[in-house]
Amino acid sequence: MTIKEVEKLLEIPRATVRFYEKEGLIDPGREENGYRDYSEEDVEKLRKVIILRKIGMSVDDVSDIFDGAKTMSDALEINILKLRQQMEELKGAIRLSQRMKEDAATISSMDAIAYWNVIAEEEKQGNSFMDVAKDIAMVEKEVVKGYFGKPEDSPARFFRNVVINVFMSGIVVCILKRSWELKNFKDGLLGVGIIMLLEIVLSVPLYYLGKRYEFIRKHRTAILIMMAFILVGILLIIDQFLAHGDGVIGSK
Repeated sequence: MTIKEVEKLLEIPRATVRFYEKEGLIDPGREENGYRDYSEEDVEKLRKVIILRKIGMSVDDVSDIFDGAKTMSDALEINILKLRQQMEELKGAIRLSQRMKEDAATISSMDAIAYWNVIAEEEKQGNSFMDVAKDIAMVEKEVVKGYFGKPEDSPARFFRNVVINVFMSGIVVCILKRSWELKNFKDGLLGVGIIMLLEIVLSVPLYYLGKRYEFIRKHRTAILIMMAFILVGILLIIDQFLAHGDGVIGSK
């Protein structure tokens, strides 16, 4: 079955099918000409994925169900609790939205401090609103997944990605130090951690700046890599400076 036929059968856009392929939820075969060939099993699995997504289940939870990392019952229980929390969040959001509408608020005239205080007072009384920290957590989670993937998806691929990242980072350290000692690869592991931490820290401001500035959005990865190399270079300079300082002190 072609992707066009899948689109028509399930009434979903091609991009949705591609997304679930990228997430590893379906893995269609290939015809001799290289085109994807979706089997009845692929379509049935995709149908189940869409059902679970439509009831609000996260992609990670859906993946865990198919991988056997979570039972259907456990995932549904988590989903029900999450949906109930969202309902509580929506109650507060609906009330404030209604008030803002009655106030005829516009983006230029709205009294941000007054509405901010309303939210604070509502939250003190136990009423909830949408948690904006979830946006940040999602961005940071994607950073970590981008480096290593998820261990539960494919332990072999996860381990391979860790080894490749450490090995490549170790080579960079060896080149910069002009020494091919084994300990440099240990420093490479530290380098991966530093670079990943740097990206986690910078990913949030770059994510929001990218929404405003097209240049940052298009070159986000290049900017992160450049800043990571600058940071690693500074750390190596500091390391050499301290090592030289220890030598001077020792000579005295």
